[in-house]
Amino acid sequence: MEPRAFRFAPEDEVHVPSESVAARLQRDFVIGAFNEEDSQLIGVGGLAWSDGVKTRHKALLYGMYVKAAERGSGVADAIMKRLIDEARGSVEIVTLTVVSTNFRALRFYERWGFRAYGVEERSAKNDDGDYLDETLMALRFVDENRRQDESR
Repeated sequence: MEPRAFRFAPEDEVHVPSESVAARLQRDFVIGAFNEEDSQLIGVGGLAWSDGVKTRHKALLYGMYVKAAERGSGVADAIMKRLIDEARGSVEIVTLTVVSTNFRALRFYERWGFRAYGVEERSAKNDDGDYLDETLMALRFVDENRRQDESR
């Protein structure tokens, strides 16, 4: 993995009980892409729905990752299409965070319609003392629906 590309480190997940991981997989929508030759996981992404009374109109896209060797092959687009299809119609907004220096990911999310609405400075701190800022992004289906209504 790339330590400067993600806020969370693999060590953060080591002590998470398997029951908690299973509960997350049942609660959230998680999709994986697999290599046809050897059935190895090559990409993943997830959606978590907010369940608060005032926040259930939103979902969080998280854990989006494609192995470096598979980037540019269409795997990320296939995962993103499936995640957006799952969210559309059930929420108004999908949010995500991405390390601000991960320019490839920023361009990818922008291509899918996500727009930056802020930056959380020093969101994470690496072992070497280097800080990572995160760009906050959102895809708003409400605006999409409003534009369609206005054009009629």
